[in-house]
Amino acid sequence: MAVWLVLSLVLLPAPSAQWKLGWVVLTVGMLLTLALRSVQLMLHRRRWQKSMLLGTPVYLSAFLGPCVAGLMRPCIVMPAWLDIIPAQEQALLLAHAQCRLAARDPQLLAAAYAMIVLMPWNLPLWWMLHKLRFAIELDGDARMLAQGHTLKEYAAMLRRHGQYYSGLTGASPFAQDDPQALRRRRRIMARHVQSRTAAANLL
Repeated sequence: MAVWLVLSLVLLPAPSAQWKLGWVVLTVGMLLTLALRSVQLMLHRRRWQKSMLLGTPVYLSAFLGPCVAGLMRPCIVMPAWLDIIPAQEQALLLAHAQCRLAARDPQLLAAAYAMIVLMPWNLPLWWMLHKLRFAIELDGDARMLAQGHTLKEYAAMLRRHGQYYSGLTGASPFAQDDPQALRRRRRIMARHVQSRTAAANLL
């Protein structure tokens, strides 16, 4: 394989060879980065403790969570300090994680990263990945509000617990650690609640 790659680059015109070499280097670099972070996630997983939260199996981690981790069999990962927060916040964390599992967010993000690996030079793809991550957050917000959770309690919980996500590959975070994005999501949720209230008043 390596010999074939070298011969192909040698036989190609200089500009084409440089272009393909850059493509290969970027792709291999992305693959190595994803592989390294996947190994980190596997090593972390060995130290997770199985537990139950409101009748639902979860894992407790000292360094990861709240999030949904894994690709083939994603699981809910909660922080080890879960017991020190109020039961109502625990229920909100669990409900949001269950929304992510129902929406298959880990698989969706994995498909997006696969496209980035194949075409790492494609800047519009990176932009679409950024938009996709935000859209996933909005979808989770809509699902939570549809379940009857109040905007005030949910938004407060996002502010308190959204910053603990570690960023390991294979883990879908509870919230993006971006104050501006959180404020934008709150405004969108507020408009959604107002529209739903206005529609209910018309009935």
